[in-house]
Amino acid sequence: MHLARVVVLLVCISQAILSQVLYKVESPPTTSDESAIYPVPGCQALRDEEMKLRQYLEAHPELRTLKKSRRSAGWNFQLGDKQSWWATNLVSPQSEYSVPSTCRAVGAKYCYVFVEDSLWILGRVNQAAVDSIVAAFESRTPANPQKGIYETDVQTFGDPPDFDNDPKIIILILDIKDGFSGSGGYVAGYFFNVNQFRDGQFPGRRSNEAEIYYVDGNPGNLMSVSGLAAATSTTAHEFQHMIHWNADKNEITFVNESCSEVASLVCGYSYTGQNRYTDGTDVYLLGWSGTLEDYSRAARWALYLWNQFPNDYLKLLVDSKGTGISGIDGALTNYLPSTSRRFSDVFVDWLIANSVNDLALNSRYGYTYLKPLSRAKGFTFLNPNVSAQNVTVSRLGADYLTFAAGSNLSITFNSSSSNIRVKAIRSGPGGKTVEDVPLNSAYPEPAFGSTYTTITFIVLNLSSGQDASYSYSATGAGGASVELRWDETEPQGLLRLTPLDTICVTFDAVAGAKLDSIRVALRRAGEVRGGVWRFTGTLRPTPLGSPLAVPISATTTETPPVVNPGATFPYPIPFPNWRTVDLRAYNISSDQSFAVGFWLESDTSNDARVMVTRYTSTDEYHSFTFLHNPSSGSPNWYYLSSGQGEIYLYLIRAYVSSPITGVKELLPLPPSALQLDRNYPNPFNPSTTIRYSIPLKGQVKLRIFDVVGRVVATLVDQEQPPGMYSVVWHGATDGGVTASSGVYFYRLEATGYHSAQKMVLLR
Repeated sequence: MHLARVVVLLVCISQAILSQVLYKVESPPTTSDESAIYPVPGCQALRDEEMKLRQYLEAHPELRTLKKSRRSAGWNFQLGDKQSWWATNLVSPQSEYSVPSTCRAVGAKYCYVFVEDSLWILGRVNQAAVDSIVAAFESRTPANPQKGIYETDVQTFGDPPDFDNDPKIIILILDIKDGFSGSGGYVAGYFFNVNQFRDGQFPGRRSNEAEIYYVDGNPGNLMSVSGLAAATSTTAHEFQHMIHWNADKNEITFVNESCSEVASLVCGYSYTGQNRYTDGTDVYLLGWSGTLEDYSRAARWALYLWNQFPNDYLKLLVDSKGTGISGIDGALTNYLPSTSRRFSDVFVDWLIANSVNDLALNSRYGYTYLKPLSRAKGFTFLNPNVSAQNVTVSRLGADYLTFAAGSNLSITFNSSSSNIRVKAIRSGPGGKTVEDVPLNSAYPEPAFGSTYTTITFIVLNLSSGQDASYSYSATGAGGASVELRWDETEPQGLLRLTPLDTICVTFDAVAGAKLDSIRVALRRAGEVRGGVWRFTGTLRPTPLGSPLAVPISATTTETPPVVNPGATFPYPIPFPNWRTVDLRAYNISSDQSFAVGFWLESDTSNDARVMVTRYTSTDEYHSFTFLHNPSSGSPNWYYLSSGQGEIYLYLIRAYVSSPITGVKELLPLPPSALQLDRNYPNPFNPSTTIRYSIPLKGQVKLRIFDVVGRVVATLVDQEQPPGMYSVVWHGATDGGVTASSGVYFYRLEATGYHSAQKMVLLR
């Protein structure tokens, strides 16, 4: 009945549509398309049907005694066996239809795979695709090459049902009838519990009397890498639903779906669509209407539970007979019998973790998940003087309010609700702390602006039954200009686009501030023309809303040399061809999100172009491209991927300031916190560049360590003023000996902070 983890997976078109000039090209960039063809939930069409079945059973309790099908032995299917299976018509989910199919694989332990005969004849599915499904289910996943989805899900969530007296699960690959018409959403897969009852037990319904789930083969493309990944991720998700139904048939949708979302992550499949929750956290945690935002929130919640309680908690949760919060608390009672930590405690810690994600600060304030995680967003203030604001926060929802400039902050939160709580996350040269904020009295922080450069307040509602209101106001001194950026490194390449293509970078709102300038990294002398627009909040049909400053241009007369003559990479660090566009005359408020874009007017290869860097993600991340003439798909907005787990970000940065102080100079701002960037290239041979930023003058150490903690080389050991720095390690020890291949760590120590990263040297 339910859609797999891939409900938020964006389709990556496999055909190359662009050429590129990048160092160590691994594959051509591809489009990641959120609109043309994409998976959507199938559960919405079946949820009402499940409820009808449940109501019918309640009215006919005698039917619950029929625990098994009429079969006395397993199916024992062999390769080539023919079978017609019942599938539910999701366009009209009150009926089933027959699917003639053939057994195309028999797993050694855990599954049969049937393929609809028409799909096989049309070449939509071949034996290689079937064998890949079997291998993923029985023997290997991205998380573990020795363990398949079946064992992973069973160990994590519990045992599946066995209604048909056969331990093997039936996987039916078919063209799901979901109303798909060539574009838009399609159902990637579903599990429907009608098959766990005898055929004819419910009037007008047909049952296969079997453990079976359905995977789409049209338009789902099992012949492509991305399509196969979607199908196997679907498999992990749907199998959890089958397990959950066996243990607790009455669980609320949010908990059930959250377990299925994390099932895909436990098996090592990608986590996409994170920002659909972290961009909007003022929402009822346990609510469910079937939107992609619901799936995003469910995935983040269950991921935290899995990371915080790694040994059998999710199995206890699935097995708990309580529903919703009572089921979560029941599982916590069994998991942590000696502690009083319950849902409300976990909920608060989760909201903090979504902002700081720092296990070193507190083991409850972070994730052990190793891939990039988006952080919760809210309102950002550059001016600490905020007049009284009246706000309502949803039940089990939260607001994030960040003060990022000024000094001597004092803020007061008022509320008559006993369910409102406020947490303060302070960070800066003095470290990072989390503390409670009292209601209805002032919270002064005289160290804001010095010891602590940012303070994020989390206002949360502990009630699961009703929304709550609060107000806040703040005072302080001054304000400052702040750099908004999504990129983490200097330029790493250039994408060759075609005339009429357009690029843009979107920026979040900064309350009470003005947009002063933008800076853009250009390759080659020339001019790029574009503008500033309100961000529509969506990629399609366009991210560019009402114009705020159009046209604008950035011009350079320089073509920076590369470090190695005749090469296209690496570029000088710091990159010298950043150009500033002064926007103060436009008086643009940043109270709403905005987009900065440039269009391509010529196909001359020597024109100025905006450069790109790479970012580890498979999800969209603020950089978009309108492709006028893609070789695959239609003209539209896309985000571009390397196909190797990275996307491309255009190097465009914005600068906003408080109206009180304005901007004195349109120059790069001093860093507000210590930052140690990833080295590049990595892996490397023979040398690599390390960039870092320090916010205050002080003693700085940058050292290289081997895997056992021995110092290999000291690159920096001196007092430095605040600013951004880069240093090259040529792969030699302090004694001048060439370091051998292997894993090394580089550690930065400055102004009371320390940070470390990993790199790989290949000889």
